[in-house]
Amino acid sequence: MLSSESFGSSRTSRLVALTLGLALLAGCQARPLYGTINNGQDQSVAVAPATNRVERIVRNELVLGFGGEKTVARYDLDLKVKASTSGLLPGGIDNEFSAARTTVTATYALKDAETGEIIKSGSRFADAQLDLPSQSFAQTRARQESEDRAAHSAAALVRADIAAALAQ
Repeated sequence: MLSSESFGSSRTSRLVALTLGLALLAGCQARPLYGTINNGQDQSVAVAPATNRVERIVRNELVLGFGGEKTVARYDLDLKVKASTSGLLPGGIDNEFSAARTTVTATYALKDAETGEIIKSGSRFADAQLDLPSQSFAQTRARQESEDRAAHSAAALVRADIAAALAQ
């Protein structure tokens, strides 16, 4: 095989690959989820103030995901978040629970700011596992950290729901 033959076939395969790549990219549609879209419609979301620590974590994640705090927005998001921890595995002396699960449940309603019409509502939950040590302070910190992990996960689920609703 001559070197010119391999060069020509390599060049042809590169050209074919480039053409296919450009054809695939031509079908892509990139548009913002939370800004303004081509027709100028505003997609900004204002999140209601939080009333507890876990709700504040979920709210902050959503505000950051929506591009920052909005004083005037096209949509309002009402948010209620609750957290609960329950024991799972008995262990240690006197069957104390040594492992537990924290569940964070976020209930939300996305409303049109002008009309008050509910665009999307729902409830999402996320779990986080934790170990409960024998020390009281360590148990408190373990619960808080598991609530934080579950709150971040619940916020991501709510943000995905809202993004899907606004994309329609």
